[in-house]
Amino acid sequence: MTDDPSLMQMGTRHSLLHKLTTSWFFTPLSGPIFLTLEEVVERYRGRVSEGTLRNWRSIRIGLSFIKIGKAILYPLEELDRWDRRNLVVCRPSRSLPLEQAVE
Repeated sequence: MTDDPSLMQMGTRHSLLHKLTTSWFFTPLSGPIFLTLEEVVERYRGRVSEGTLRNWRSIRIGLSFIKIGKAILYPLEELDRWDRRNLVVCRPSRSLPLEQAVE
């Protein structure tokens, strides 16, 4: 072992980087991004509860998910697709021209 603080700091940084890149929640920038159950609830501002998501998973409706062991993960790409599918598109209002409204 060395007493040089710069080398000790480098070893600590390397160790931390190794822990981050080998942990199960690390997602490379080029790969898919997954959200946890809690993050999905937060994304929808609590309007979709954990219980609702659990029920939807059990009857296979709603959001697509991946189950790895006990972990439930929701692909961000699938959440975006689900949002687009459930988007309500409104028609533009047909307001009367100003001359007709005055009559």
